[in-house]
Amino acid sequence: MRRRRLSEEGKINQERWLITYSDLITLLMIFFVVMYTMSKVDMYKFINLSASLSQALYNQNQIQLKGLGTTGLIAAPPSAGPPSSAPPSPDYLKTPEQVAEERQLAQIKLQLESFIQQQGVAGQVVVQDKPRGLLISLRDVILFDTGRADLKPEARKLLDGILPFLTKVDNPLEIEGHTDNRPIHTAQFPSNWELSTARALTVLEYLQSKGVDPHRLSATGYGEWRPVASNDDPAGQALNRRVNITIERKTAAAGPADQAPDTPGT
Repeated sequence: MRRRRLSEEGKINQERWLITYSDLITLLMIFFVVMYTMSKVDMYKFINLSASLSQALYNQNQIQLKGLGTTGLIAAPPSAGPPSSAPPSPDYLKTPEQVAEERQLAQIKLQLESFIQQQGVAGQVVVQDKPRGLLISLRDVILFDTGRADLKPEARKLLDGILPFLTKVDNPLEIEGHTDNRPIHTAQFPSNWELSTARALTVLEYLQSKGVDPHRLSATGYGEWRPVASNDDPAGQALNRRVNITIERKTAAAGPADQAPDTPGT
């Protein structure tokens, strides 16, 4: 009887690993079921819901009292004055279309910067990401002769190189002409208004002749009234004489694309 009892206990001990193994298999099955369920969640709706709950539960207008938490009072409204530029919205507050557009514009910016470096015109062409859109600022010296609105041959070659980047998207293209404050009085251009507008129209017509949809195009002349640098010295005047081509965001606000000062060479 004693030998039989020992053999039965030995048999039971040898089969206990099956319990651990079955528990492991069960946990793995639960893990993969949870992972599969999470993969089916609409992450865009989930993130928007999370952002809405955070805004409702953690109101930033409450007044913080040191050591005493927050009150239920609403903070005073900001004082009157010029509106400050709002920081860019994080991706989780944007629609999928806006996120896709931002990624596309960022890719175009990198490709344009590489093209500009290869062409050796980094000092004459500047690409910047502005709130209104992707700004391509071309100094007038690379496009036109002084006081004229006819494209140079090298300007046509440069615009031909930029053209493929402009056609990667179907966003509106705003073309702006700018001058310095030196007066001009010719039969063709009585003032800087006419000169800046004529230059913008010249670039517009060239892009249209190369197949850009005219529905995407618009042109504006700002004359000397939207400087990005001081007109007190030749270097500043050279920065102010420019033509901007802006690939506009589809939700961009109207107005000059580079109201904030440019950062040359960036």
